[in-house]
Amino acid sequence: MPRISFLIYLLVTVATCGCYAPLKSPGIPAASLDDSFRYAKKAHEAELNFATLTGYAPTEYILGADDIVNIRVSEVTPFAGLENSEQASPNRGVSTQKSDLDCRISAEGTVLLPLIGTIKIGGFSIEKARQKIVNLFAAKFLDNPKVSVSLVERSSVGVMVLGGVNAPGYYKLPKYENDIAHAIASAGGIQLGQTEIQVHRRASTPFLQTPAVQVADPALGDPGLPMHAAPQLSILRIPLRCHYPPSVSPQDAVLFDSDVVVVKKSPDKTFYVVGQLSGNNQVRFTVGNDNRDLGNGFLLPPDRDVDVVTAVAMAGYIDPIDSPTTVTVHRTGSDGNPLLIRVDLIAARFDRSENIMVLPGDIIYLNPDPAWWLRRTLDRVLPTIITAPYTELMQKLLNPGRLN
Repeated sequence: MPRISFLIYLLVTVATCGCYAPLKSPGIPAASLDDSFRYAKKAHEAELNFATLTGYAPTEYILGADDIVNIRVSEVTPFAGLENSEQASPNRGVSTQKSDLDCRISAEGTVLLPLIGTIKIGGFSIEKARQKIVNLFAAKFLDNPKVSVSLVERSSVGVMVLGGVNAPGYYKLPKYENDIAHAIASAGGIQLGQTEIQVHRRASTPFLQTPAVQVADPALGDPGLPMHAAPQLSILRIPLRCHYPPSVSPQDAVLFDSDVVVVKKSPDKTFYVVGQLSGNNQVRFTVGNDNRDLGNGFLLPPDRDVDVVTAVAMAGYIDPIDSPTTVTVHRTGSDGNPLLIRVDLIAARFDRSENIMVLPGDIIYLNPDPAWWLRRTLDRVLPTIITAPYTELMQKLLNPGRLN
């Protein structure tokens, strides 16, 4: 009988304490590691200054190809001595009293005007172009010509804006506004959570300073072109947050026809927590429709650092009785070998050296150490032993019908 009683007691104890698990917590103590494991990298990152994504705009507008200008020559009177001259012919325009033209500047920077023919005004400011026209009319055709030059329509550049913007699409950007910042503004701004801006370009207009350049395989070029003439592609990558903010030159910020601006989000960075946790208390850093079932996986936020204590709290840490108070962080070291780090959750709340930052790919195991096993055993077994003699009596008092 004593043996049978002992076996019954042993079986009850095992049943109430749960399955067997090793009671040793492996790993290097977090306090023995250097401060690089506790460095809050994202807290020291700086945001991109979007002013660096604007191009250079001169104080005076400089006329160029595809600009449309209005040239008006009013109060036209014949040049002195020209009325009776044989040179006074209808094609000289002396019979008109006003000339009002809208002219598109050619690729060579020229426009065609009555009487004086083709003149070059590309590369001139509006005032200098007006003065040049005045001088040409006054030199041969008109006394005191009154000329006005005004800009009707600026030339524009067509670019595509794709990715994490509010209104992706094709946009025409006017001259001196054909830069990355204006392209993103035209597309409604950047959505939350994006991490990088890319400018994709054919290398006929290469970037001056390119953090990352990709050159296309010549085999991907036009089959009708010789292999050596295949167009090359270049990509300018601009991070939105980094430790050293990128410096984008005004020349690189300027966009050209057929450029493609892509706003991208880096791949999700995940860590995992395994152990006795409550799914009702979980907190995930996700936005909108990005929520999805990751099991025990949790997304690291792109703009803040997460330490081990915070990570376990996100995963639904219950309390020191139901959940262990030490964890082992399984990590792949810089040399590619596994690295085990032991963190005491209670000590880490008061001592910074006992805590470390979570990195993508970390697996955090809650350790069933002896202290946790003892706490849980006492919490489950002792109340049962103490209340067992009174259980039946309390049930009869609550349900008198059982006495019959």
